[in-house]
Amino acid sequence: MNSLTRRDGENGEGAVSGAATLDVEPAKGAADAPPTVPAWEKWRWPIFTAAVLLLGLLIYFPVRHFDFLNFDDDRFVFENPWLANGLTWTSVRWAFLANLTEYSMRAEYWGPITLLSRLADAQLYGMSPGPFHVTSALLHGLNTLLLGLALFRLTGQWKRSAVVALLFLAHPLNVEPVCWLSARKDVVSGTFFICTLLAYANYARRPGGWTYAWLLTAFAAGLMAKPMVITIPFVLLALDWWPLGRIQAARGRREEQLKLLAEKIPLVIMAIAGAILAVLSQQDAGAIGATDKFPIWVRVNNALVAYVTYVRRIFWPSDLAAFYPHRGAALPIWEGAAAFVALVVLTVVAWRLARRRPYAIAGWLWFGVVLGPVIGLVQIGNQALADRYAYPSALGIFIIAVWGIADLLQWRPRAATALAAGAVAACTLCSMRQVSTWRDSITVFTQATAVTEGNSLAYLNLGGAYHAAGNFDKARECYQKCRALRPESALIWVNLGNVERDAGRREAAMEDYNFALWMNPGYKGALIALARTFIFDGKPDAAVSFLLRVIAMDRTDRDGYVILGLLFQQQEKWSDAERVWKAYLRVHPEDDTARLNLTKAQAGIANENRTKAPNP
Repeated sequence: MNSLTRRDGENGEGAVSGAATLDVEPAKGAADAPPTVPAWEKWRWPIFTAAVLLLGLLIYFPVRHFDFLNFDDDRFVFENPWLANGLTWTSVRWAFLANLTEYSMRAEYWGPITLLSRLADAQLYGMSPGPFHVTSALLHGLNTLLLGLALFRLTGQWKRSAVVALLFLAHPLNVEPVCWLSARKDVVSGTFFICTLLAYANYARRPGGWTYAWLLTAFAAGLMAKPMVITIPFVLLALDWWPLGRIQAARGRREEQLKLLAEKIPLVIMAIAGAILAVLSQQDAGAIGATDKFPIWVRVNNALVAYVTYVRRIFWPSDLAAFYPHRGAALPIWEGAAAFVALVVLTVVAWRLARRRPYAIAGWLWFGVVLGPVIGLVQIGNQALADRYAYPSALGIFIIAVWGIADLLQWRPRAATALAAGAVAACTLCSMRQVSTWRDSITVFTQATAVTEGNSLAYLNLGGAYHAAGNFDKARECYQKCRALRPESALIWVNLGNVERDAGRREAAMEDYNFALWMNPGYKGALIALARTFIFDGKPDAAVSFLLRVIAMDRTDRDGYVILGLLFQQQEKWSDAERVWKAYLRVHPEDDTARLNLTKAQAGIANENRTKAPNP
């Protein structure tokens, strides 16, 4: 591969941002004296690191006191039995096999590295939420440092790279993946997304077996954190255009062009495998929206609007929420059409600038391609979009903005510096406010209900948070608002019944439970609620019938087995309890508490046998 030369200056500032590679040899006969470098630039990386530390503390210092949320954190973190014992051979095996050889409700995807990070937190800190949040914030700071290094290795322009990295650190869209523990996968996959960029910079500098092996390793680790990184091979092709200039260098040389494509083939194969695993695991979890609920035209319409919404929120991050409800067919067609026109115009502009400002098309492709898998064409859940999806994708827009403004103001460097500092400061202030809304479930969903409309999930979770806090009036109010939006939901009637039960209004609670069961005769939540009520009323036989119905409908259900096993133990029906715990442990062998209960039941049986045995 022939060496190319940079078209930018020694420090990479104030010059045309054209193609460049990383092998730059001094011309023979050049002056022996090294170029003069300002003294402060020798300290640029310590200064950058200090800036990352300072801004990170300003924004994320409060997270050490944040709580778990009632929004997936229960399922994946604080009620996850695998985390109870931290890092063990059994839990590590589970981390690598969950959603690979069998479905696990305690893992979102096949993502062993993300699961290992949670297990490590549980091992180090127990199940206290504060340290989990601190780990996420530290990972975000590490990603910022790695991003600055990766962009510098790719472009040779350290000031611009540092500004992009600081915007990444401070942008309000990135608050969600840092402060929501269930979104740890986005932060961890971001680490290896950036490591892959760094590995590719090294490979482009020195192609070879070892550098390529590091590239494959970093990409594989990213796939093992979250499959959203499947788009990396196409991001690398964009980097071949800018800043590496490998595509331009290979123009007219078929062998070099084939080499550029061939080196991506193993990455594409790995990406396809990761995508298949992701789709299968989401299908098992029932998270992929059916085409009758979200027809193709609805998905395309929403995807177009979502792309433009992401761009708008990158530049004007207002009205951010933990959940944005999908409007489905209620989303006007004209909004999708207007978004399509806007996207076409932006794409044409980036294409027209491809020669003079190659970072424009590279950054635009980065943004569009990385966001593609989560834009909603394959609908996961009921959200229209999510802030966390911007974690790696917004970098493309940051690059366009920073390089573009720096080029426009190349003759006014002080103005460019002031503008960059102002942008970082504004993002920092916005993020500080946004972080405060993630303190607990009440603050998260109060914010969501304030900035979105028709958000039934936000009212549902806010009601649950108030219920847990003992504020029954607020909980009832939130559930009633949720019921007005989703009158067909049996879940909401059960939750209203739970509030009435805990508020001492048993008859009202029974009416709500029975109405939920009338709406959906097989609804597990109503059956469990009725069973709990009968247990409280001292009618265990009636409770047993409901619990057996739950287990008959779903042999993997946790609540039915656990409540039934504990009920039999309370009644000292040890043989029945033993059968329940054995059946439960066949489908949930990770539950050490259930294993302890099995031991108690067996001890009860042994004690009964001793008392029945005749005295010698």
